[in-house]
This record gives sequence, structure tokens and C-alpha cells, in this order.
Amino acid sequence: MPRTSETTRPFCVSMVRSRLLHSLDVAYQPTPKVRVLGPNGACLLLLLAAACASSGPPRVEMEPLVVRADDDPLTGLDSYDAEKLFATAAEEFEKGAYDRSVKIYAKLVEEFPESELVSSARYNAGLAFEKLEAWEEAVAEFAAVVRDFAGSDLHRDAHFNLARAYGKVKNWAGVADTFWAARQLQPPLGPMDELEARVGMGVGLFMQDDYATAEREFMRALRFYDEHEQKEFLPAKYFIGQARFYLGEIAARAFEATTLSPPSVGDAETWTQMMGDDLQAKCQLLLRAQSNLIRAIRVGHRGWATAAGFRIGTLYERLFDEMMDVPVPPDLEPDVAEVYREELRERVGVLVKKAIRVYEMNREMAERVGEQNEWVEKTSLALERMKRLYLANVSDT
Repeated sequence: MPRTSETTRPFCVSMVRSRLLHSLDVAYQPTPKVRVLGPNGACLLLLLAAACASSGPPRVEMEPLVVRADDDPLTGLDSYDAEKLFATAAEEFEKGAYDRSVKIYAKLVEEFPESELVSSARYNAGLAFEKLEAWEEAVAEFAAVVRDFAGSDLHRDAHFNLARAYGKVKNWAGVADTFWAARQLQPPLGPMDELEARVGMGVGLFMQDDYATAEREFMRALRFYDEHEQKEFLPAKYFIGQARFYLGEIAARAFEATTLSPPSVGDAETWTQMMGDDLQAKCQLLLRAQSNLIRAIRVGHRGWATAAGFRIGTLYERLFDEMMDVPVPPDLEPDVAEVYREELRERVGVLVKKAIRVYEMNREMAERVGEQNEWVEKTSLALERMKRLYLANVSDT
């Protein structure tokens, strides 16, 4: 069976860092690079390697052969070599018997450690462990290919699958380091792989709270895309949407870290000035986050667009919650306290309306393009919640 390469990268979600502060802390990652090598492909590689290594007539060195007195309990074979085990494991993989497949690949590695099929066996075992969602085991297999088989034609793909598996086990340093290592390979990565590695490295840094370095990597990835897009078409909506989303999320984290503190002053003019300054600083961060999230929507990837739309709504909702939680300072004169309440009602009314409108637009967009994912569901729930809050806290004022 010839090797295949899966180039499509459907939208998928993996929860991260215990996935971080709230439901938005999600790392979206493309599907693995699948190159399952079957028996025909294995024979061809061995024959080509033998022919290229000889200056005379082709010489093929046969693999060791195991002959048993009874059938092997795992495979049912009474005799086998590395190639036969490889073919059997590949057949089990294709049938979806991934647990049996990994055992047979392991048997090959153990009994034929010098075989040229070992690197492909370990890579394919990693793919099978991915199917089983046994991510620690997948990490071990892909790491072995990266570490021990630098000359293998699977070496590059193993870097990307290893980084993905590291993400599944929340080893974000491993994600960033592995993508960095992939970018140092020679010859250099192609434009799409380079873009994936740059954005993936940024995600790994983001998940370690290294927001400054992550922001720099995302911006460099976008510049890299802009430069290459002028020369050739790159089907990169996924990665560009991802980079824009995380740039928005970095600003959103700064927004959430900035709190509104009630001033302890006794005159309305001073209080209004301080409240206005606090709100201005916080709203600047909100607008910065919103700008990148809107650009993520405009990229046109359905998954990232709905996630970004939902996230914009949560920013307005968060500001609403914070303003509602700021108490009236106890030492304010009655007239100043009334100014406080009037200012709060005015600000809250605008925020609630904006949040409702953003959520409505996000749900309409999802319905228009036929997208249904967790962000669409969260949007619907948030929209109903904000409508109730509006009626309870704004309409009667």
C-alpha cells in the first residue's frame, strides 16, 4: 500500500491547561500528517535503497526470518520477517484495529531492531496511538523518530505530529520547542509547513503565559504569509485565523487583568474623572482585542470565526459584570452616590446592547454558513443570558 499524505486540516478542538481560565482557552490544532506505509511501499523503499547503495547490479539483503513450531499468538503467523509484520500491522491499522496494530509494530521493533522498517513502524505506531487517543504513547513513538531517525523521510512529519501530541498532554514547552526544531531542518520547510510551525510555536508560547514572545511570533507568521501570498496561493485560512484569534486573546487577557477600582473621594467631579480614566484604559484594551478578533472573523475560517465572534461578546459581558460589581464607595455624599448610579446605568446599558448584538451576529453568521460547534452553542446560551440581564438591570431603569 503506498504512503498517503493527508493535507486537509479540519477544524478541531483540544482542551488545554486544565484549558486555562475559561472556555475560551482552547488550542485548535490541525489533524496529524498521516503517512501510513503499507507492504508495497515498504518493498519499494528497500529495493530502491539497495539499488542506490550499489555501483554494480542491485543486491537486496534479505531480512532475518523467524520460523515457529506453532502459530504466533499475536499475528497467527507460523513464519515472518520484518516486512511481513509490517504488512500485517498496516492491514490491522486500515481495518481500524489500532490496538492490535500497535502491538504488531512493537513486535517488529523488538524482534527486528536493525530493520530499515523500524522508523516507519514507530511512526505508524504513533498514528495508531493517536487514533486510540493514547497521547503519552504517541509522544514516545514520534519522539523516537525525531531522535533516532534523522535520515528517515518521515523525520519532518514526525516533528509536526510530535508537537500535536505534546499539545494533547499539555506539554506546551514541548510544543514550542518541537516547532522551533522543525523550523531549523534542512532543507527548509515549504511555505505551508513553515507557517504551521510558526503559528504552532506561538500557541505553545501563549499557553506558557509568555504573551510578549507569542505575540511577536504570531506577527512574524502573518508577515511571512503576506510575503509568500504575493508569490503563490496558500490555502492558509486555518492558520491565519488562528494567529489572529490568539493576538486578540492576548489583548483580551490584558483587558481581563485590568480591574476597575472604586475611588474613595467625596466629590462628584473628581470621582467622574477617575472613573472615566479607568474605563478609558480598559476600553482601549477591549478595542485592541476586538480589532484582531474581527480580523480573525474576516479570514473566513468557520471555526475560528465563530470562536472569535463569541469571544468579542464575552469581552462586553465581562466589562458589564465588572461595572456591576463595583460598589458605591461608603464615604460618598448622597448626591455623588446618585451620580455614580446614573453613570453606571448609562454605561451598562450600552455594554449590554453591544454584547447582545455581537452574539446575535455571531449566531446569524453560523446559521448562514451552516456551522455548528461548541462556540455556536455557547453563543446561544450567552445571548439568552444577556437578554435576561438587560431586562433585569436596564429596562426598568
